[in-house]
Amino acid sequence: MMIDIPDSLPTLSAGSHDSDHGEACVMEYVSLLAGEEWSDRPECTHPILAHEARTTNDLLRDGDRTRLVPLIGRLFGTTEDSPELRTRLRIAQAHQVAALLEPGTRSPVTHAIEQATSWLGRDGAADDVRDALDEAMAFPRRTGELDAAHTEFHRGASQVLAFVMSPELGPAEAHATKALVIAHLVAASGECRADCGNEPARARRMVNDLAGLIDVYDAVTGRIARDIDSDQIRELADSLG
Repeated sequence: MMIDIPDSLPTLSAGSHDSDHGEACVMEYVSLLAGEEWSDRPECTHPILAHEARTTNDLLRDGDRTRLVPLIGRLFGTTEDSPELRTRLRIAQAHQVAALLEPGTRSPVTHAIEQATSWLGRDGAADDVRDALDEAMAFPRRTGELDAAHTEFHRGASQVLAFVMSPELGPAEAHATKALVIAHLVAASGECRADCGNEPARARRMVNDLAGLIDVYDAVTGRIARDIDSDQIRELADSLG
């Protein structure tokens, strides 16, 4: 569903912006409409969702960026966090990548997802986390017949481990991140059926993927989903004035 931005509000555009330049990325819009200080990293949005929203915003063509508008109201208010939530979000991301793979090549991803799911609700030791990370790092890095841009995207996306490293990292989240790493490495080996090297096409798919991640957030936390239309955006903006 396409929703127009009211003329009185900033124009959705790529990158980060000053608040008085008449432009905003989707997360700066969220900060504005949530009544927070202008930022592309507002406190009202879960970091995983905010990262995906910023990435999608910057890859979309100008004419496609309004596809994100229906998600603005759903992005703020996603402040809860827990190991289970992060694990479920990473599992969802792994499923999203696995759906792009040739069906016969998905088994390593499926197995890793099953491992992550089996760890939910269980305690573990540092060795369990280390084992998951070591398995992710040891997974073969093969090159197939994809074009260079396509391969580079999946290789870059597989380097997600740095974003999860913390003393609080548990085995479930570590295995879920491993599943996401493996999914991208299988894709990079030539098994992806989508046109991920085409950034605008990939970004349009990422809008749907972001909506799916917000669905996961809502399911795990019990939050009531909130859609938004142009009139509601205008009302929210007016209430700030």
